[in-house]
Amino acid sequence: MPGKQQSEDGGDGQGKTKGSMGTGMTTIFLNPTNSLAISQLSPFVFHMGENRAGDKAEKDRNKKWEMAFTARARQIVPGLYLGNVEASHQREILQANHINAIVSLTDARWVWWNSTTRDAGIPAHRHKWVQCADSSTQDLLAHMSGICDFIDQMASPALSSLSSLPVEHKHDTNDGSCGAPPEAILIHCDLGISRSPTIIIAYLMRKLRMQQANVLNFVQSSQRIKPNPNFIRQLQVWEMVGYEVWEDEDRTAPKAPYKAYLEDRAALLENRGLTGNEPLAPQDL
Repeated sequence: MPGKQQSEDGGDGQGKTKGSMGTGMTTIFLNPTNSLAISQLSPFVFHMGENRAGDKAEKDRNKKWEMAFTARARQIVPGLYLGNVEASHQREILQANHINAIVSLTDARWVWWNSTTRDAGIPAHRHKWVQCADSSTQDLLAHMSGICDFIDQMASPALSSLSSLPVEHKHDTNDGSCGAPPEAILIHCDLGISRSPTIIIAYLMRKLRMQQANVLNFVQSSQRIKPNPNFIRQLQVWEMVGYEVWEDEDRTAPKAPYKAYLEDRAALLENRGLTGNEPLAPQDL
């Protein structure tokens, strides 16, 4: 998994910001002059343009690592950002975008959250971590209601008052005419491509009572995302159950569409010799 090293930028959590804050997209690149080189951060060494022609596997691998180690955060709707794990502990990104709460969807807890993230003004009670994998058997439906409730609790007035999706391709327009940008919540996973977009889509579906396909298309128009097929099915189930997977308050009786999903998941796990309770990773990295 990308990002399981001690320090991605030499240990001070600082980087160089590229791009305009007004675009809603903030990117911080690793400083190449830092003593801890990228080649030390992963078993796959970046060749900085020296990849052999046609070596697609190596290029894809390098691209994945670049995506993991380049902090990214983009506003999807006012008060709600989609990002990757690097963005969750980059002080510049958190403060520049007025992020004051975080939902982390990763297989391990990052030690930087106890330092730079807290230093950026985000206390532990405003940071929700859900341990999960980007896999064909991960059940996110079991967590969706709790995550959506947390987002509602942490939401700024701009997000709380959201009643419809902004016009496509104008998600992050901010000309300063409406005053200071709203405080925001960052939803992130490792790369910001599968798990975190799934949760943002689930939240907007529930809040706006919208169909999965429409919200998926909206988020895709703002950012390159690709929830895995397992998560796409779960979003379809989320719509079918009316944004609540349980029949009862005690969460003992799943609604029919969720029950069908759980049965299919159990069969897939059994076919692979798994239980679904296998440890994902060491809890702290």
